[in-house]
Amino acid sequence: MPDDPAHHGRWDPVVGLPDVPIHVAVLPTGQVLAWGRRRDPHGSLDQQGCAPFLWDPATGATMPTDEPRRADGTPVNLFCAGHAVLADGRLLVAGGHVADGDGLAQACVYDADQGTWTPLPDVRSGRWYPSALTLADGRVLVISGSHQDGPDQPVEPVPEIWDGATWSPTRDFVGLPLYPRVHQLPDGRVAMVGPNPETKLLDPAGAGDWTPPPGPAIPRAQGERQYGPAVMYEPGKVVYLGGGNDAGDHRPTDRCETIDLTVPDPVWTPAAPMAFRRRQHNATLLPDGTVLVTGGTSGPDFNDLTPGSPVHAAELWDPATDTWTTLAAESVDRCYHATAVLLPDGTVLSGGGGEFVVGAAPNAPADTHRDAQVLHPPYLFRGPRPTITAAPAVITPGETFTVTTDEPVAAVTLVRLSSVTHTLNTDQRFLRLATTSDAADPRTLAVTAPPSSTDWPPGPAMLFVLTDDGVPSVAHLLRVAVTAPPPAPAAPGVPAAPERTAGRPARPSGTVVTVGLTAQCPYGLGPCWGGAYSALQHLAGVAHVEPVPDHTDQTAQVVLAHRGLPDLAGWPDQLARWANASYVLRGVEVTLAGDLGGDPGDPHLVSPDLAAPLRLLRIAPGHHVLWDLRRRRRRSLTADERDAHRRLVALRASGAGAAVRVTGPLRLVRGRAVMAVRAFSGQR
Repeated sequence: MPDDPAHHGRWDPVVGLPDVPIHVAVLPTGQVLAWGRRRDPHGSLDQQGCAPFLWDPATGATMPTDEPRRADGTPVNLFCAGHAVLADGRLLVAGGHVADGDGLAQACVYDADQGTWTPLPDVRSGRWYPSALTLADGRVLVISGSHQDGPDQPVEPVPEIWDGATWSPTRDFVGLPLYPRVHQLPDGRVAMVGPNPETKLLDPAGAGDWTPPPGPAIPRAQGERQYGPAVMYEPGKVVYLGGGNDAGDHRPTDRCETIDLTVPDPVWTPAAPMAFRRRQHNATLLPDGTVLVTGGTSGPDFNDLTPGSPVHAAELWDPATDTWTTLAAESVDRCYHATAVLLPDGTVLSGGGGEFVVGAAPNAPADTHRDAQVLHPPYLFRGPRPTITAAPAVITPGETFTVTTDEPVAAVTLVRLSSVTHTLNTDQRFLRLATTSDAADPRTLAVTAPPSSTDWPPGPAMLFVLTDDGVPSVAHLLRVAVTAPPPAPAAPGVPAAPERTAGRPARPSGTVVTVGLTAQCPYGLGPCWGGAYSALQHLAGVAHVEPVPDHTDQTAQVVLAHRGLPDLAGWPDQLARWANASYVLRGVEVTLAGDLGGDPGDPHLVSPDLAAPLRLLRIAPGHHVLWDLRRRRRRSLTADERDAHRRLVALRASGAGAAVRVTGPLRLVRGRAVMAVRAFSGQR
């Protein structure tokens, strides 16, 4: 039957919350910590300070926490921060919000036992949309995040690691995406699998070097896929689920890909597609090893809330069979700024959505959701639940420990506590544990803990037992101890703050091309730069990409390997191959030197760098590449820019000096390149 909860699950009624749960973490106490964008729901979206609160799944009660502050007492806004559960169960939060694209340089921890926030030393720069990941040795990696730097909003290229006392930098990585999808691998390295199309590995020991996987770097076939979740469903095995924008219709994809990073030559391979296209959705590991997908939009716009676009039906992926099952539908749109976490009783909390600005105006109040729903997955309707009657409070990787239950069970699993925001959950992890039943009493189990801290980073986790029908118990909360050796000391000569340009070749001498790119991400090319940087490197003829884009004009600069014109015909398809429609190519502009030729009324530029004279046309609105991010349209031409071609024609007609430098956008007309003159310099 369509409404049979044993097949489709059941959603509880919507419950109100004090704020939008944009950031959510499950605590070792079993409570849920959450916070939104602002303390005052009627005030500025950029106010400083925030109002975290606790929600008790057992009673539905909420309670505010203290306000997080810097050491000097200044309130901080933890919206758009990154967070990870530490080995001792505290939650580390790094970065935060000053304004869209401009992050805070703060760090702090929340102690659930004490109910307190404690400031830590600042990170190296403001980080807005950083990721945080607990490493095998208990340290925490914080990576990416943008900040305001003059007119630009660059992404911080230097990851840093918190060891409990100080922050230490790793090697830099220019072109990091916001909220990178990072996972701790069984060999100790960290995999960054998205949203950029190419998988990269970071060795957090020593200097923190970056490498491609063994063999050539293998991109995901789906390319750049922003606002799609990635889940490590087994140690070293990752699934990437939907997201991004398809070329042509700009809708997100329903396609999924998997990779096994434990094999010698890993490669992304297609997995079964979801039933729905989704962007802004969440993916949650369940006690039976399946992956629950909730929320998101199927429409072409970044956070498309037009009727029919938000996806309310949940769906469930089984890695063992690579199949999807469509589940019951939520009552509320759960799109941008929605979250979902597994609770200790085996249900899933799905909440939030809203509190965003695209362009100059915030979203409609009706689209901000200070509420949540709880899903009871189908496995809770397939028979009585087993009970864990005894289990240890702490387990050590590699050891065998005893679990007793009220009845014989079929499996024992471990799920790490979640902390989630913006479709990102670096904390969640699943492992089916090796188990032997006592011959005399099958309710007594000898269970083997995860082999090592690289297979299972230290910290709090939920231990479940499951029946033959896959019905899970309520979780026993425990802590996995640290066993990994301390990190190797930094190699001699590693700078305290690696230079962004260290070891990079000199800039080539080819033509400099200004590329106009409109990011589907509403915050512009500055913070949403990683996928564009990666894609531009793969365009034909490009020898160098400038590491920081022009945030004012929403343009990037590349340098060709040759003097002359870029591949105007090939670049759009090449960009789409790597970035899909995450970035719209508005056009390209160059500055070229040469002599004026052609008829006086129809000037051409003649240069030894050009295979043929380049026709120079009057610029028209819509042909230039400079962009006004706030108004979401091309920047208005100045009077001088509109008049440039007329003055160039007058110069040609006067017979004065013919040597000129001409600037303007290029386009193809009947297969031949022409330039629309925006500016020029020369003799009169």
